[in-house]
Amino acid sequence: MFLHHLLQRQLKRVGLDASAAVPTPSAWRELLQRVSRAYEDHTQEVYLLERSQALASRETEALNHSLRLERDLLEQRVSERTTALRLSEARLGSLLSLSADWVWEQDAEMRFTFLSEGVRAAAGIDPASLVGLRRGADEGFDASDEEWAAYRHAVQARLPFRDFNYRYTKCDGTSGYFCISGVPTVGEDGSFQGYRGVGRDLTQSVLAERKLEELARLDGLTGLPNRNMLREELGRAIARSRRNGHDIAVCFADLDRFKTINDKLGHAAGDQLLQQMAARLRGSVRSTDMVVRMGGDEFVLLLEDCGTAGELAALTHKVLQAMGQPLSIQGCNFVVTGSLGVARFPADGDDVSTLLQHADAAMYLAKARGKNNVQFYTAELAQQAEKAFETESALRLGLTRNELILHYQPKLRVRTGELTGLEALVRWCHPSRGMVPPGEFIPLAEERGLIIPIGRWVLFEACRQVRAWRDAGLRVPQVAVNLSARQFADPGLIDDIQQALQANGLIGADLEVELTESVLMAEPELADAVLRRLHETGVHISIDDFGTGYSSLSYLKRFPAQTLKIDRSFIQGLPDDADDSAITQAVIAMAHSLGLQVVAEGVETEAQLSALQRMDCDQAQGFLLGRPQAAAELATRFLGQVG
Repeated sequence: MFLHHLLQRQLKRVGLDASAAVPTPSAWRELLQRVSRAYEDHTQEVYLLERSQALASRETEALNHSLRLERDLLEQRVSERTTALRLSEARLGSLLSLSADWVWEQDAEMRFTFLSEGVRAAAGIDPASLVGLRRGADEGFDASDEEWAAYRHAVQARLPFRDFNYRYTKCDGTSGYFCISGVPTVGEDGSFQGYRGVGRDLTQSVLAERKLEELARLDGLTGLPNRNMLREELGRAIARSRRNGHDIAVCFADLDRFKTINDKLGHAAGDQLLQQMAARLRGSVRSTDMVVRMGGDEFVLLLEDCGTAGELAALTHKVLQAMGQPLSIQGCNFVVTGSLGVARFPADGDDVSTLLQHADAAMYLAKARGKNNVQFYTAELAQQAEKAFETESALRLGLTRNELILHYQPKLRVRTGELTGLEALVRWCHPSRGMVPPGEFIPLAEERGLIIPIGRWVLFEACRQVRAWRDAGLRVPQVAVNLSARQFADPGLIDDIQQALQANGLIGADLEVELTESVLMAEPELADAVLRRLHETGVHISIDDFGTGYSSLSYLKRFPAQTLKIDRSFIQGLPDDADDSAITQAVIAMAHSLGLQVVAEGVETEAQLSALQRMDCDQAQGFLLGRPQAAAELATRFLGQVG
């Protein structure tokens, strides 16, 4: 009998060989047990396999569900990120289209691979037209050597660069100013791939900055260089002169009648005058020379390689003649002269400040010598300028330290000797120099602008002293103060007078103001207006030094004055000099015919006083009648008690 080999093997294990005798019962039982166990084992294996398959199926299903969820979440995130990226790109694109900035990219060969639309608005270039091209320094770019060197070094070394500034000439010929920054890009293997960066249009900011620099260096009214630019250019000129040995001349020019025209016709006319004068100065020098407006009515000429002293003198006189030509403003013709002061490098100074200071000092000398002339700086002038500077500084300090005092000179009635008035005269008591003569500081104060604060102090101090005398019970006549030309032209003069009177409880009749004839005649219409305002306050008006100026009787009749003061130069010749006697007699008669009182100045002898009595002069003052004295001394001699 043929049996399966597996069955044969199992039969042998239980002793049931097919070729053997009939098996025993125990062998059959063992066989059946084996078969039963085999079925049981098989059943268990099937169960475990099915169980395992069921678990695996559930796990696979759970894993698939989880993967589906993660896939859905990933797809959602990708969708969200894609949407956000698109929004960001749109936002960036819109911002770039509205700004002057642009984005650019270049490959390893420095060819453009991308440019945003901003380059079109900035440079007028189609971005697409640059893709695939390289741009270099020879294609419309202009930058300083330092900028180019730094840029090339960064690019050759494959380094980032920032703020490379350059000028670019556009297709229409105009210039734009741009700034680019870039960083290198690298591949995954670290190899250089090119550059990407941003560009910015700086044109408006550069032009605005240059405009500010221009305003800082140029005079807005005349277009000439200003003092800031002068100092820079003079410094460079000095450096050039040291190299080439050529002399430099610095000329200070000041207009002689500018304030008169400015006050009469207004600031608009003054501006026209300055503009015309600037053009004249520019036209009277060489194209290589510089004409500068320092401010106000002051100009400076910077003349390089000015030649010999004779050539320089000829040039400065040519400038003076050009300044003095008639000019027309607002339908009125004027002649405005100038005063020129000249300092040369290296003879008169070896630095900017010294040259300017010395030229300024020479200009003041030109004014002091009659104006409309040229003065060169000299060693003598240097000493004068140094002394004037020291005096000015000390005077300014003296004003703050109350070093000024007033002396008072009496005016007496000629026939009776009665005290009719006092003239307040300012004195300067210097702590080390003692009493400084008025002739040493009054003209300087007039030149340097100190006369207005000094005059204001005199006015208030005189009124204060009158009040102090009256509070002490003394009889005080009218007190006179002198008004300088600048003080008379000061718009605040009337207010100062009213405040001085009110602060001390005085009325206008307690005060007299004295003005020289030349001050009044310099600008008659303005003088007439100011005098009438003074007259309305009740202040008495006296015309000082009469006969030494214009002596225009027609204007004299218009002015609301009460007193004429005959200058001491006519009184000195009395009674022997026939001309002085005739002039004095004529002035007295004329003044009386106009209803004016007459005061003779500088009376020093009895003979002069007798002559004035015969001529029917009203009042007199001078050393014969009383020298200027301090307030306490004068009160003891002249001011008696009231009642």
